[in-house]
Amino acid sequence: MTGDFIATPEGIILECNSSFVEIYGFDRSDQAVGSDFSIFNSSDWVNLIARLKSECKIKGYQSWQRRPDGKEIHVVANVVGIFSDSGVLIQVKGYVFDDTDRKNAEESLRRSEEKYHRLFDDDLTGDFIATLDGKILECNPSFADIYGLDDCKKVDQLNISNFNSFDWPYLITRLKSERKIKGFHSWQRRSDGMRIHVVANVVGIFSDSGVLIQVKGYVFDDTERKKAEEELAHSKHQITEILDSIQDGFISLNHYWNLIYVNRRAAEYACVEPEDLIGQNLWERFPELIGTTYETTFRKAMDKQEIQHFKEPGLNKHDHWFDFSVYTSVDGISIYWRDITNTKS
Repeated sequence: MTGDFIATPEGIILECNSSFVEIYGFDRSDQAVGSDFSIFNSSDWVNLIARLKSECKIKGYQSWQRRPDGKEIHVVANVVGIFSDSGVLIQVKGYVFDDTDRKNAEESLRRSEEKYHRLFDDDLTGDFIATLDGKILECNPSFADIYGLDDCKKVDQLNISNFNSFDWPYLITRLKSERKIKGFHSWQRRSDGMRIHVVANVVGIFSDSGVLIQVKGYVFDDTERKKAEEELAHSKHQITEILDSIQDGFISLNHYWNLIYVNRRAAEYACVEPEDLIGQNLWERFPELIGTTYETTFRKAMDKQEIQHFKEPGLNKHDHWFDFSVYTSVDGISIYWRDITNTKS
């Protein structure tokens, strides 16, 4: 199946077999014999002849060549020089085989790998591959940056499980059954001691027998967002504690008249728990407010986005008077009231 040939040092084909004819796209053997082999790739032929004169034979010589019909092929050749008694190269004998398909597949794989590495290196998320015990096998520059290192070479010396010794074993246990995990949140400590919060998407790499052997994934640093979230939650908790500690009623409603916050004093006034009122519509939950000064004033504040004040007897405690203040916001209105029965009398 190899294309056997004999040629002059100038490249003229003296003899060849049918496989050679087929490889180079000739219709018949007589078309191939007498053709110039060197024109398929002139620089390669010159290089091959120069090497043969000193090496006598060459194995596995690879070359891209262009056939007479214009098709580009890749061939691998084994050639031997035939020398005269005086040591002058007089003929070239050898065989070639067409490995264009293999070479194209190899080139395609190389391009894919180059594209992968470009994407890998340029990715803003921290991409990594690690062993089950946390040893990092491969990572991109963003991973090194997230964990406070100068480059990826230093990451090779680290173990990702050291960033959070509890989370990594838990992650591995989950991967063995779930195979992939999205949005895994973790507080970790970098090698320089800085505390960061990361979100990870990870996939298990399994052997043919179904055994987890590696972990592949990416992480991104959302420390700033997490800190802001915690600060907001802390502030909200503080505000809630303050509003729950006061002896006056306070509620918030959105534009749909649904209760979005109720402090303890207001819930006690309605004889329920605060949680029982959250999400309920004010007019459906307290229909007795409809047609009263309460409804008129609340709607005026909502429609005109103006602060309102009024004094009214309590709906459940008719012998008590209350001072109401209605405040507006982009979310709706907030209502604050205090018992002024003693000052009223």
